[in-house]
Amino acid sequence: MNYAHLAQKAYAYETRSRGVGVHYTPLEVARRLVRDALAPLVYRPDGTPKTLEEILSLRILDPALGAGIFLLETCAQLTDFLAQQGENAPDIPARIAANCLFGADIDPGAVAVAREILGEFCGFPDLDPGRNLICADSLKHFGGASSPQFDLVLGNPPFLGGRKIRRALGDDYFRFLTHDFTDGASGNADLCVYFFLLASRLLKPGGVCAFLATNTISEGDSRTSGLDVLLADGAVIYRAETFPWPGTAAVEVTAIHLFFPKGSNLSAPAPILNGKPVPKIFASLKHLDPGRLLHRFPENETLCFQGCVLAAKGFILTPAEARDLLDADPRNRDVIFPYFTGDDVFSAPDPMRMTPRRYVISFGDWPLDRAEEYPLPLKIVRERVKPVRENVRRKAHRKYWWHFGDKRPALMKIIREQKLEKVLIQTRHSKYLAPTWVPTDAIYSESTILFPTRSESLLAILNSGIHEAWVRETSSSIGKELRYSPTDCFFTFPFPPSELTRPDTRFHALRSRLCREWGVGLTTLMNFLHDPQERRQEIEELRETFLQNDAQILAAYGWTDLSPAREFHETPRGIRFELPFDVQEEILHRLSGEWDQ
Repeated sequence: MNYAHLAQKAYAYETRSRGVGVHYTPLEVARRLVRDALAPLVYRPDGTPKTLEEILSLRILDPALGAGIFLLETCAQLTDFLAQQGENAPDIPARIAANCLFGADIDPGAVAVAREILGEFCGFPDLDPGRNLICADSLKHFGGASSPQFDLVLGNPPFLGGRKIRRALGDDYFRFLTHDFTDGASGNADLCVYFFLLASRLLKPGGVCAFLATNTISEGDSRTSGLDVLLADGAVIYRAETFPWPGTAAVEVTAIHLFFPKGSNLSAPAPILNGKPVPKIFASLKHLDPGRLLHRFPENETLCFQGCVLAAKGFILTPAEARDLLDADPRNRDVIFPYFTGDDVFSAPDPMRMTPRRYVISFGDWPLDRAEEYPLPLKIVRERVKPVRENVRRKAHRKYWWHFGDKRPALMKIIREQKLEKVLIQTRHSKYLAPTWVPTDAIYSESTILFPTRSESLLAILNSGIHEAWVRETSSSIGKELRYSPTDCFFTFPFPPSELTRPDTRFHALRSRLCREWGVGLTTLMNFLHDPQERRQEIEELRETFLQNDAQILAAYGWTDLSPAREFHETPRGIRFELPFDVQEEILHRLSGEWDQ
């Protein structure tokens, strides 16, 4: 039976029997994870390949075995490696399976398939690796290990958001994870974090952990409970790559490889992040020290706000409801506004003249007696919002039930005092960074980021490759979408020493004209911009205007030695028309102050 058929057999079983938080692994993903995991282990420190006896002394564990795809691939790659050294004996796969490969899974059917396919691959259908491949919960079976046992721990541990663990696996298991397996761990950490911690306990000095994880492994409590702890103990991330899951699960995953010196004089391989050599990879899975990116500029904090948080859908009106209220009393126009989300803005051909799909009742920060001057709108809010607010946790939301959950008074004050008729807007979660103008006579939802300004310079800077490089480095993501977090990526952003005297905003004028003429929103137009097959003259001109804008912003920083030339290249988000990687890296180092200027 050939290898491809055995791999498909394992995958077929796994896709039929998915469990809680489990996304089984296609062969191509397992192949590259195993390749990069074995590389530090099959050569001696002087670079010479290890002998058969040395290879057979390796101990390799998959603690979330499934149907054995990772161990099957490991056996195949080690067999090929030894063949290249002239070791071609037919029993080598069987010796590797018996001596090197170990695994555990809570699914007995999966373990049975893993034993079967490894036996068939080794050429001995009666091979019984049952002593190595067991049915068990690895976190419980191996969790109390008193001494390191393995050279490599690898696989695809289950993903399950921390808050879902208790609901899916029960209170007792949740207590085991957060109190017995670890001492006071955060209950918000993803389940896969505990497999990283298990690997650190089981690995020998110079050992390697190679796991697939969701991108949340580098964020929030999952990071502080997992990668932060491991790196503080001396582990080194030597490879990390984020890519869309090729299976049916709509997620992005990160293949992470860690090296554990554990007091030895062994060195980790040179770090590679998303296919590019970098000086170091931090727990954030970025290559710049997060500690260098924490400085905030107070002046930035008055330039950027999240949109309004309603904290109750009852404020929202249909267009028909809004018309009825206005027909009943034209004064209701004082408290009824168009309501737009980020998707509304980025799908509109002309964001300055959007047709509202929804309206919203807004009393701002008025006291109740003033809101009572508008009895019909208040009646709707009292009926739809107050019953919801009476049961919420926040006291202010219960007390001021006729107010939005967060009405952004500081933002509204700036708009009012500066008499702004338009502001810049960016969606919080979006495929592209493309701030544009919107009118101020509307309410924008919490899915938007607003910049209260009339500055064309700010428009140019926010749309530049310089700002985008910073945002991509300092912000997180949801799948392929950027999560624009002002705290992380705007309050920390160092603007040029002085405002541009004549900002070149031809990119915005052309971008807006093409959206209107072609009847498309910003997202669709930016799809065209980043498509290397798209060669219409108008798109080529648009690309040139972005290049000219980048050149102007670089000059404002005094960095005329850096080329603004963009290029098409692969990124974890797909193909993008961006500044070259080395230019982005240099910009990041300069912005973060890591290099003298």
